[in-house]
Formats: sequence, C-alpha cells, structure tokens
Amino acid sequence: MAKAKTTWIPIPSEGAFLVIPFIPTVPFPPASNFSTKVTAGITYVTWDDIKHASRYQIQVLNSQGQWVELFVVDENQFLISKLNGNYEFRVIACNINTCNNTGLASVSFAPSKKVTFIHTDLLGSPVAETQE
Repeated sequence: MAKAKTTWIPIPSEGAFLVIPFIPTVPFPPASNFSTKVTAGITYVTWDDIKHASRYQIQVLNSQGQWVELFVVDENQFLISKLNGNYEFRVIACNINTCNNTGLASVSFAPSKKVTFIHTDLLGSPVAETQE
C-alpha cells in the first residue's frame, strides 16, 4: 500500500524557494495489478501506485450502464465495503487539482465473491461451513 503523493518542484527565487505541484501534460496510465487483501477480517482492494498521482477516483458501473464517481481516496487501496453493493468498478488517477480528464480508466474490476459451502449429514442437517 502506498499513499498517493504529489510531486513538488522547487523553483529558486531571490534566496527562497517557490514550490509548485507537478501536473503531467499527458494522462496518467490506467491502474493495474488489482488484488484483494484481508487485514483483521476487513477486505481491501489494492492496485499498483501510479507515479505523480495525488489521489484516485473510484467509479462504479450503475444499473443504466454508466460509470459514476463513488468516492476519491488518497491511497492505492479502499475498503471493499465502500462499494455499497456495486461490484464492478474502475480507478482513475488524479492530479492535485482535479480528477477530470487526468488519467486513463483502469480495466473494470469485479472482486470475486466468497462462496460458502454448507456441508450436511445424511439427513440434510447442516454440520459445517467451509470456503473450499
């Protein structure tokens, strides 16, 4: 996990430094290498950090087939529970000023759902649950 970081450019000016943010002139590349991780029973979605990105916009596919902004994060991860039942999402890298037209959207990603198997005895009464 990495915190998104704005790249700052120092410009010397009469014995002092003026510092301005670096805003790329080309779109950020799409986020890649998505995975899920579980920490203390909480599931996170993670991806590779994108150089010079200040934050990340998370979009979900709504029921009309349109991508809509759900929230913005400062790290290359978020709680899967924040998807609020939406399972297909994508990530766009943002600069310090905006998320509009700043980066290419990642390929849409749908974290796998957990399947719970219920094992029964010969009479059909449940006796155990497993993830395998």
